[in-house]
Amino acid sequence: MSRIALIAAIACGFALSSARADDTAESLYAIAKQEGRLSIWSSLDVEIHQSQLKAFSKRFPGLTVEAFKIQPGPAIERAISESRAGRLSVDIMDTNSGYLQLVFDRDLARPYPWKKVFGIPDDQVLYDSRALMIAQYDLPIAYNTDLVMPGDITSWEDLADPRWKGKLMLEARGFGLAILAQEWGIEKTTAYITRLLANQPIITKGASPTIDGLASGQASVAIGTIAAKLDVLRRDHAPVDWARVGPVPAQLVTIFPVNGAPHPAAAKLWSWWWTTPEAQKIFYDEQGYGLMVGPNANPRGKELQKLGIPVVIETSKVEEGRQNLESVARAIDGLK
Repeated sequence: MSRIALIAAIACGFALSSARADDTAESLYAIAKQEGRLSIWSSLDVEIHQSQLKAFSKRFPGLTVEAFKIQPGPAIERAISESRAGRLSVDIMDTNSGYLQLVFDRDLARPYPWKKVFGIPDDQVLYDSRALMIAQYDLPIAYNTDLVMPGDITSWEDLADPRWKGKLMLEARGFGLAILAQEWGIEKTTAYITRLLANQPIITKGASPTIDGLASGQASVAIGTIAAKLDVLRRDHAPVDWARVGPVPAQLVTIFPVNGAPHPAAAKLWSWWWTTPEAQKIFYDEQGYGLMVGPNANPRGKELQKLGIPVVIETSKVEEGRQNLESVARAIDGLK
C-alpha cells in the first residue's frame, strides 16, 4: 500500500469511529479493501470463519481473515490489556451476553447505526446498537437414546423424579437454568435445583464434556448441553438427542467490532455479514447454530414453533442476567 493510500485509510478509519449514517456496505468495503485484513477472536471453530470467508469473498474479495479460537473471558481480558497499552490487535469478538458488561465498562464497544446502514432487524441490534445478535444457543434437556425413550421425559419437573437418581448430569455454570429463571423466577428455579439434590447429579463443567459423558453412557439425561452439538453427534450416530419439552432456554450470542480496532471498516462489514441469511445458513449447515425464534429461525427453531414449544431467550438486560446466573451457580455449587 502506498503512503498516500495508507494515510487515506487511516483518516477513513478515524472517521468511522463516529456513527456515520451515510455509510453503506459498498463505502465500507472500499475502505476495508485498503485495510486489507481482519482479526477475529472467537469461541467458534476456525473452520466456520474460513467457510464464511469463502462466501463473503464472492461479494467482497480482497480481505484476509485471521481467526483465533479463544473463550470469551480470556479474550476480553486480553483485549482490555491491549487497549490499556494502546496496541489493540483484534477487530471483532463474539461472546455470550454474560461478558458484555466488562466490554461496555471498558468502552470496547460503541454504538453504530446498524439498521440505517445495513437494514438489520431491530431484534438483532442489541445493547444500544453496540452489538449484533448472531445466534441463540438452545439448551434443552438432553438424553442418551440407548437408556431413555423419547416419551420418558415430558417436563423439566420429571428430572426431579427419583428414577433419575445418579443418572443425571448437571453442568455447573447453569446457563440454561438461569435463563429459565426469567420465566420461573429465581426462587422457583433455586427450589427446583434443590430438588435435584435428592438425585445426586453428576456435576460437570462445560457443554462439550457434558455431551461426551452423556454419549458414553455416564448418565441417562443431562441439563446444560447445547442442542447444536447434540445434533452434530447424532448425525455421526452417537446415541444422543434432545427432549421436545418446553420451555427451551436459549443463550444470546453476539458479535461486535472492538472500539479502537486496527481495521474498523472491515470489522463493521464482517459483523453485518454474520446477520445475513446466507451467513446464517452456513452457520447452521456446518455447526447447527443460528436463530431460534422469528421468521429467520433455523430448522430446529422452526420445529419447536411447529410443535408449539416455547423458547425463552436470554435477557438482554445484562445485570438481570448476571444476577440470575450467579444465583443459579451458587445453588448448583451447593450440590457438590
